[in-house]
Amino acid sequence: MNLSSHKLFRGDQEIELTAKEFRLLEYFTTRPGRALTRRDILNAVWGNSIMVTPRSVDRCVTTLRSKIEADPANPVFIQTIRDIGYRFEGGE
Repeated sequence: MNLSSHKLFRGDQEIELTAKEFRLLEYFTTRPGRALTRRDILNAVWGNSIMVTPRSVDRCVTTLRSKIEADPANPVFIQTIRDIGYRFEGGE
């Protein structure tokens, strides 16, 4: 993950992310192992100026998982914490 160029690579292949997906992944990777609530994620990634719901986080996480996880149905990196939110596991 290259923060300055806003690019993510798996080996030599670039993984295309939207700006929102990149911000979400950056937020996760800078807080590895921490339980992050949907509300905290919303405030950090979407900001307070936009009317979105916690389900917006879920949709964006699902899309992000489909791009970075080998098996999105059994994620390794972005773990769901029931009734709380998410936790990122693994390196950048």
